[in-house]
Amino acid sequence: MNKLAYKTPLYEQIEHILYEKIQTQEYLPGQKIPSERELAEHYKISRTTTKHAINSLVEQGLLTRKLGKGTFVVSGIDQRFNISFQNSRSLTNSLSSSGISIANKQIKFFTSIDSAFLRQKLCLANDEPVFGVQRLKLHCGKPFALENSFVPGALFTDFYQIDFNNIGLYDYMESKGHNLENYQVYQQIETLMPEEAKLLNVAEDSYVIKSCYSSADQNQQIIEYTESYVKANKGIIQYHLNFK
Repeated sequence: MNKLAYKTPLYEQIEHILYEKIQTQEYLPGQKIPSERELAEHYKISRTTTKHAINSLVEQGLLTRKLGKGTFVVSGIDQRFNISFQNSRSLTNSLSSSGISIANKQIKFFTSIDSAFLRQKLCLANDEPVFGVQRLKLHCGKPFALENSFVPGALFTDFYQIDFNNIGLYDYMESKGHNLENYQVYQQIETLMPEEAKLLNVAEDSYVIKSCYSSADQNQQIIEYTESYVKANKGIIQYHLNFK
């Protein structure tokens, strides 16, 4: 039996114990874990405490509740990605920092863009060019996210000559002297257009998590606007709020 400490809140200790059992595969993917009552009896704590710990692991995508059956370790095929926007400059960076290997597949360049909306997002005048690229994010060869990225054409004149299958967008920007310093992100849930749904291999009426990024360089110049669509069953968005 794992011993419980006194200084750390009990629910966090139980959460850590369960987390370790999942990571070491003492609890295997798809396996049912002990009930809240059984855990409470085993560790001699309240069911409220065990429920709090389990709820936290459910929110992290490690456990799933099945009505009338109990709580199970999320299987590998259903494992969701934990996407954190704390100290992370992109979706790729967020997942890579969690040890998740992903690949890019460039779908197409957006050319002849004439969009007042995109110029407004990039803080451009009406006659300034906008360049764009569409990429799929792949995990184990399967698509889980689609990204449409747009940049000021005047800053990145050779944009359409770059192979974004192998070169990261931010690595390319940094090579041009534009280092990402600040970004803003907001999310919403929505459905996709038919062409985009087909790329992600989801039904047209399926919901996805849409994240919109506006990024600025060291001179506070807007250098990117990206719309990222993550399969709703593959992503968990975490927010970190600092109150001053």
